[in-house]
Amino acid sequence: MNIVFFGSDSFGIPALERLNSISNLLIITEHDKPAGRGRKIFPLPPKIYALKNNVNFLETNNCNEDTIIEKINNFKPDFFVVASFGQLLKEVILSLPKYLPLNIHPSLLPKYRGAAPIRRAIMNGENETGISIIKMEKKLDAGGIILQKKVQIDDDTIYTDLFKTLSISGAELLLKAIYSIIKDNYKMKIQDDSCATYAEKITRADYTLNANRDSKSVLRQINAFSERPGTRFKLGGQYFKIIRAIHSNVSLPKNTIGAIKKHLYLGTKTNSLEILKIQPSGKSVMDSKAFLNGYRIDHNIKLEEE
Repeated sequence: MNIVFFGSDSFGIPALERLNSISNLLIITEHDKPAGRGRKIFPLPPKIYALKNNVNFLETNNCNEDTIIEKINNFKPDFFVVASFGQLLKEVILSLPKYLPLNIHPSLLPKYRGAAPIRRAIMNGENETGISIIKMEKKLDAGGIILQKKVQIDDDTIYTDLFKTLSISGAELLLKAIYSIIKDNYKMKIQDDSCATYAEKITRADYTLNANRDSKSVLRQINAFSERPGTRFKLGGQYFKIIRAIHSNVSLPKNTIGAIKKHLYLGTKTNSLEILKIQPSGKSVMDSKAFLNGYRIDHNIKLEEE
């Protein structure tokens, strides 16, 4: 079985591991990109996987180019698998697989179509999300649903943990979908476009702390960007990132930060939050006690505006 995998980040790596054990793989990914503090150029996770596991791969920032389409066609694909790729596939390329072009999408479609479904689900206070295996169509995330699996979201669910859970669940569900399609033992559910919502791309404003809201909303914001990139705020002319926090009963005015008995707290419109992990600009993540050993935080310091 020949499978072409399209991906640009680590979300699809569990799927790649599963696919590599059952098929002949061709990986399509994008060119190396800058990352980290120094903005050095690094290969993307699918390319790293390909090099480590001796899997054929192509790099392109336009998968719809004639040369790429020709190489994919010559591969004689049985399936496409798309996982967090960031490029739209045109109809001419979607028609190439023998069976179906499939997409692993980390939401319960038709909710949260688009670029940032995991973070948006946490930010919006959803109590569940999930994985959808869908048939790829030209319209973004709108194809027929082949399989879905629900995953719970709690008050302490953070982005990096949910990302990992969904990526593993997506790999498991993908194989079930592939085998059911080969056996012609599946039903495709058409999405109801009237129920569709869109998970907009993340901007800096999304991970800039807004502590003028109730504690639940603030914690959801922190959780949606934990443990990366963190929720940033400004204090004493310096930027910091909150990495982990929990609910607290300590009383503190909204939009302030304070230290009480070696514990660090953030005031919101309702209850406060205890900050467990924090990252000063240009430094490593540290727990609040280590932070307070190096930074003097008086009670009820008002956060500065950007």
